[in-house]
Amino acid sequence: MPALNIFLAGATIATVCTDGYDVLSVRAGGTQVDDDLATLDVSGGSYPDDGQSTYLTWVSDLPLLPGQVVEVSFLETGSTSHRGKTIEELFPAETPTEPTDFKPTSEMFAELRNRPKLHDKFSFRLVSSIGTIFIGETTTDEHGFGLSVVWNSFHPERARVSLHSYTLDGLESHGPMNDHVEECIHYGDSVRFELIA
Repeated sequence: MPALNIFLAGATIATVCTDGYDVLSVRAGGTQVDDDLATLDVSGGSYPDDGQSTYLTWVSDLPLLPGQVVEVSFLETGSTSHRGKTIEELFPAETPTEPTDFKPTSEMFAELRNRPKLHDKFSFRLVSSIGTIFIGETTTDEHGFGLSVVWNSFHPERARVSLHSYTLDGLESHGPMNDHVEECIHYGDSVRFELIA
């Protein structure tokens, strides 16, 4: 079965086979107010119509440093490297006893605007095996950036790659993001992402 293989600084940190899942995602991102420049997450889930949903995390909030290269390869066949963890396993002391509403509020956006900015901007490079080369940076008014490589069972032969940046005003108003790269990779393809110092 197909798998996503994730390298960091030349070493595999996770391989996740798509078998049994509806969605798998690799995400990297950072904001002006986070302590870490950026972090990396690898997660996925299954959401059957007639059964219990499952959501697992293989890499959680792993800090990324300038110059480190994250490479995601889409393998035609691969085996999962290690067991994913549930939210309860990752954060046992923070497990909510009641359902939580994750919809952002105006108060949350106000709190983010009032927090001190720890990073002025983000510079990054993305290179994919299908020929895309992008080098860019966020603008001073952009709050953060996000990279995602997402596989879903509706299109099992491909994974969608997205690199974007955004402002808080745009997030709050549900406006469009600043899309830098949008493409799909197929079996044997890969994408390399690097934060530039």
